[in-house]
Amino acid sequence: MSAEKSTIDRFGMPGGAALVAAPRVATPRRARRRSPLATSSLLPVVFRQLERTPSVGGWLAERLWFRLPAAPPAAERERRTPPGGEPFETAWSGGVVRGRVYGDRGLPTAYLVHGWGGWWQQLSAHVQPLLDRGLCVVAFDAPSHGGSDAGRFGGRSTTFVEMGEALAAVAADFGRPAVVVAHSAGAMATLLAIDAGLDVEALALLAPPISVAPIQRFVATSLGVGPRSERVMRARAERRVGLPMQALDLVDLASRQRSLPRLLVVHDRHDREAPFAGAVELVTAWHGARLVVTERLGHHRVMWHPDAVARVAALGGDAAEGVRRSAR
Repeated sequence: MSAEKSTIDRFGMPGGAALVAAPRVATPRRARRRSPLATSSLLPVVFRQLERTPSVGGWLAERLWFRLPAAPPAAERERRTPPGGEPFETAWSGGVVRGRVYGDRGLPTAYLVHGWGGWWQQLSAHVQPLLDRGLCVVAFDAPSHGGSDAGRFGGRSTTFVEMGEALAAVAADFGRPAVVVAHSAGAMATLLAIDAGLDVEALALLAPPISVAPIQRFVATSLGVGPRSERVMRARAERRVGLPMQALDLVDLASRQRSLPRLLVVHDRHDREAPFAGAVELVTAWHGARLVVTERLGHHRVMWHPDAVARVAALGGDAAEGVRRSAR
């Protein structure tokens, strides 16, 4: 990998001279709900006591870390589902995932990959722009998310590894990805699928965490977990995932590839869940990558901001043309 020719863009300023405030957009109801980690104001008190017995504190913290929020109401999902398309089911080694496909299946294909605790309609703003660029769009819920079946860990839990396996299975049904649009932890799932052999023309990563470390810190801080319990939490998480946490580092994952897809990263400078510094590190290490910097969009609104959607659609159109050229 190389930093050569990587670029950083700022919304609204020619030449990227300075960051500006991106206009605020309406926040869908799902994004305004409390984090599943903000379950009780008593948890910090509990974890302070459990720091005396970190084996118990770490066990509880790990269970809460991997516990998914409840699925959104069906009416909310329906309201945000674009018209048209066809429902589908894809079997993978851990069960069945469900989603919807839009457009001609013979066209270059775009895949929408939501983040931890998400659902595919969170990325629905990208469907029509990608269709307009001549792509077929495949969107699905990860294992234990939304309308998909439970994964190997039950109905309220999964792992990034499972999410990556599900993406690979869906792509095996619908064809090589021209572009994958992934939000947050969906970026890790996508890189794991690429590391396992998925061939992707281009990637659009929205608010990606570059490694598990900031996620772990965010979880521990949100719950009030002490340092001794946090160490146990991490060890238990590695056993659950089946990989050391370092193996989920996006730069390390990318460095193992013979060749890399084109990369667009859209990240807010004040993202509290996935630190902005990680996005800078990722595009610096990824030859030809482009970073689009936003202001005051946070971790979720980058998914549907019009400028971000337009940038992703442009990347998808270029990737589709690349797929067509390679098929000639």
